[in-house]
Amino acid sequence: MTIEFNTVYGKVPENLVTDITRQLIKLLHTDKKISRAEVSLLPDKTIIPTENKVCGIKLTMHGDDLVVQARAQNFKSAAKEAIHELKKLIKQQITGKQALPEEEVSTVRL
Repeated sequence: MTIEFNTVYGKVPENLVTDITRQLIKLLHTDKKISRAEVSLLPDKTIIPTENKVCGIKLTMHGDDLVVQARAQNFKSAAKEAIHELKKLIKQQITGKQALPEEEVSTVRL
């Protein structure tokens, strides 16, 4: 899996980047189809000045993309929220693929 970070130089601590990387690797173990992760940690003062730290994560999974964005007062909280949402989306995707269809439809007449 390739993990790519887009951050403002000097604004994001290295231990946060390491922590996010570890959590994304854990997500890889839940779904082996994940091939790429793009993480952006950028400030955004246009909407809410007090909650201006934005964490966006895009996971590429063999034809599907999962995109999550979270906003908080600091990058650590924003990353935690984004990863939590990704876990829920991956869990929904896995259970959705394993579930049987509710109704079978056939166009063949007997």
